[in-house]
Amino acid sequence: MRLPRGARLAGETHRWKSWIEAEKIDVVNAHASLDRHLVSMLRIAGCRAALVHTRRNRARSSGGRLRAWYDAATTDAIIAVSQEVADEFLRRGTPRAKVHVIRNGLPLDEIPRADPMRVERLRTELGLVRGVPVLGVVARRKSQEDLLRAAALLGRPVTILFVGIDEDPALAALSRELPAGARAICLGFRDDVADLSALFDVFVLPSEIEGFSLALLEAMSRALPCVATDAGGNREALENGAGVVVPPRDAAALARVVAALLDDPAEARRMGERASARVHAEFSVERTIERTEALYASLLREKRA
Repeated sequence: MRLPRGARLAGETHRWKSWIEAEKIDVVNAHASLDRHLVSMLRIAGCRAALVHTRRNRARSSGGRLRAWYDAATTDAIIAVSQEVADEFLRRGTPRAKVHVIRNGLPLDEIPRADPMRVERLRTELGLVRGVPVLGVVARRKSQEDLLRAAALLGRPVTILFVGIDEDPALAALSRELPAGARAICLGFRDDVADLSALFDVFVLPSEIEGFSLALLEAMSRALPCVATDAGGNREALENGAGVVVPPRDAAALARVVAALLDDPAEARRMGERASARVHAEFSVERTIERTEALYASLLREKRA
């Protein structure tokens, strides 16, 4: 559905309330900004359905304690996709009983597998040199410049593949400062991530702000050794030796961890195996669905009591 902004969104409230009641909808779950505003206005308008907000990241413009009170007063539950996101809402004053952690999950049986022939074609097309490690990032713009700064500190040949972004002036300038034998390639949006991932020696997620990264989970499912910043749910995903977290914006720490993995391929392989095992044990989409359905059922029981 296409929702308007501002006062026009408020004007739509009664139309949506009538539709929800006519269709006998039991639960409305908002997942983004405009529909969260609409859900809160539905409660003010007297909508009887269970109303839920899902928050996928720390809110930079949540309005502090006043907004926390408003969100809690106009919803039945707030789903946070990581404990870190949940803690941010608790710090802002959202009642603990309203906040539920349900982490993202993947449809693990549907994750595409790499095709060896396509992988080798990509290796040739990208001019990758065997023996030169490949560091991969699959993400929209998420502090990729910090990986370039780390690569400059490594002082060794590496190839960095940025999947999901095009080169911009900041990245181009930092790429020119890489040591001899090191280079970065911005590949833009791609639909062959499985094949590209098979080229990675280490997966890196250098984001400063995060919710619970599906890109990180996907890399883990492919048994890649993963290094991520301590942002959002990254630490939760990489628990029990499934990866390494470093402070955000700390290129030196990132360089040290990447160097250690490149210098110890056996440990990197074991880390990837632990990552794959953790994803399959904890982060399937079926588990996410089960926990979400259980919350919905609990809310409906409370309304019918």
